Amino acid sequence: MSTIISEQLTDTVPIPEHQLYEWFVEQQWNEELYLVLANNRNSLVELSDGKVVIHAMPTPAHQNVVGNLYAMLRQYGSHGVRGRAYTAPMPVRLWPGKFREPDVVYYRTDHLDRIGEQFGSPPDLVAEVLSPSSRGQDMGVKAEEYARAGIPEYWLLDPEAQTVTVYVLAERLYRFAALYRSGEILHSETLDDLVVEVDDLIERE
Repeated sequence: MSTIISEQLTDTVPIPEHQLYEWFVEQQWNEELYLVLANNRNSLVELSDGKVVIHAMPTPAHQNVVGNLYAMLRQYGSHGVRGRAYTAPMPVRLWPGKFREPDVVYYRTDHLDRIGEQFGSPPDLVAEVLSPSSRGQDMGVKAEEYARAGIPEYWLLDPEAQTVTVYVLAERLYRFAALYRSGEILHSETLDDLVVEVDDLIERE
């Protein structure tokens, strides 16, 4: 990327969308430039194999589920006593050159040092809320990446099916742990005493 473009991003000068598109498809991005972009735009931006990926802004229904989960994890964390929860946008660096923006992440107290000013390292729990545009990636490549990064537990919340699927890490691969439906109580496989009613997470219309 040219110095002029880098300076524009750093100074947060508004950039026409058609120019942004051209830069995104033509340029190779490194971590430094990605973080400048991610921290100066109100959008979900990821870095994968030198390419920037920008996701559509979540719908209100999607944000409701994310908000419910965040509130539950924040309460479970006792405002930092047992850990902290965060929601996107907050880049998570899975490994050098690979940044994702999970919907919700949770860090135990002994891993709060993984949270930096610009991004976090792999958390103890990661959760994605499924939507038509992200379902395939959340169930496929992102699951593989989160497992490779060593994240112990992965939740997939499906508002349409009213379910939460829990996976746990086993030898760098996720294994299915449980499927929770409406009316049932979810139990974390790796976080002590973390229980929540599925209906409290996934609101009905």
